[in-house]
Amino acid sequence: MALGLFFCLISGVEAADPLALDGGDVNLSELKAFDLLCKCETGCIVNTVSLSSTGSYLVAGGFDHNVSFFDSRGAQLWNYKTGDIVYTVSISSDGSRIAAGSNDKKVYFFNRDGDLLWAHKTGGNLNSVAVSSNGLYVVAGGEDGKVYFMNNAGKLLWSFDSGAAVRSIAISRDGTYVAVGNANNYVYLFDSEGKTIWSRKTGSLINCVSMTPYAYYVAAGGSNYNVYLFDRKGEFSWMHNPGYWVSSVSLTTNGEYLAAGSFDDKIYLFNRTGEKLWDYKAKDDVYTVEISADSSFIAAGSWDDNLYVLNMDGEELWNYSCGGNINSLDVSRDSTTIAIGSDAGAVYLFERNSTAFALLLGDESFLPEETAKETDTALAEEVIQPVEEEPVVTGGVENKVENAPATSSSVSGNANTGEDSGSVELPSEESSIKVLEKFDSVKFPAALLLGALAGTVYFLKRRLVKYHEMNENLEDFEDLEEEDIPGNN
Repeated sequence: MALGLFFCLISGVEAADPLALDGGDVNLSELKAFDLLCKCETGCIVNTVSLSSTGSYLVAGGFDHNVSFFDSRGAQLWNYKTGDIVYTVSISSDGSRIAAGSNDKKVYFFNRDGDLLWAHKTGGNLNSVAVSSNGLYVVAGGEDGKVYFMNNAGKLLWSFDSGAAVRSIAISRDGTYVAVGNANNYVYLFDSEGKTIWSRKTGSLINCVSMTPYAYYVAAGGSNYNVYLFDRKGEFSWMHNPGYWVSSVSLTTNGEYLAAGSFDDKIYLFNRTGEKLWDYKAKDDVYTVEISADSSFIAAGSWDDNLYVLNMDGEELWNYSCGGNINSLDVSRDSTTIAIGSDAGAVYLFERNSTAFALLLGDESFLPEETAKETDTALAEEVIQPVEEEPVVTGGVENKVENAPATSSSVSGNANTGEDSGSVELPSEESSIKVLEKFDSVKFPAALLLGALAGTVYFLKRRLVKYHEMNENLEDFEDLEEEDIPGNN
């Protein structure tokens, strides 16, 4: 009897394992990769959304002039009415700090309880704001052509006057780097002290920028239908013409892949060498795209009212109709949650169906675990290393990329203008700490520790030096032929 019960138990466990089923037992077309958690009605067009790292908190802004704050169940915890339309919001990883930019020409900064900590007056409507993951820095830009960099106490640390509207801004996780896309056709990279690491002129105004977590790579999309990729030193890797106005770009955390959304109704995926891997046709303009941090899927919002989720091979996993144009999209950093803002006057929040996702991708690692979901504050700040590949320049390029003239803009505060910084230390300080942590796990016998100390210190020093040299000597990108212009460095 005991033996019979044992075999019954084993067979029951095998039947409960969804990945143990063969293809004939599961209709993959009926699986939903994501489930709708909630629909948060605002009654007005939603322009912008931003998620905390595990999707526990969501902030939104829209035509109702409100900054609205929700939890993962869809409960509105607070809202704050600004003086005009809110086009841009951003939230820190733990959801404790929120920034918003309004057409009343102000940057607003809140805590999680909805208390207004400060507001900073600018010279124009705000198009883009970004908060560093740790909530220590805020960067903003808008129609007055200025980039504003502030700390979390509201102090303006520096500003940069580009002379034309700032269309898009991205900030590294620790706030060390800021990328800017501009209507003057330039892409900029600044450090946290306002120094211009590099500035590059493209063939058209820049609609969107994206960067890897520590700015090893910067991507940009332009109105001349081109997608651009730069490394941290500003060296130009490639640009590719996907077919029409580029509305959104997104990079994998290691910079190996770049997704783009275009007004030719398509989603594109390129690899880091500039090769187009595939494109996917929606039914209308694709306004926003994002690659999940774990590189398992690409989410895209279209003006055909649909949210699309594709795998990295360009195959549709799932779609959902939101009843209105999708203007904004964000994926949580743990890759489990998607938020969208819609013309239908609502914010939608979706959670990944782990079992369905595992079946669709054929990967057991997506199956739900018994451990509780990590909190926003517990999510580790991993360090991303650049991919070691040799980039090439793709063909069919009509527009050149140039260094910015030194006189192209003016700066207030302690920022510099139009100067390349020269050599840039790669990898970042966080990478060095990561290497040291590997050695921290090695336990030497106590009796040998003192005798081996000198040799160990020397060994670690040599390893760190070698590590820095290896990463600083990344293969240089092959530049396009440039025209000489006054002020080029």
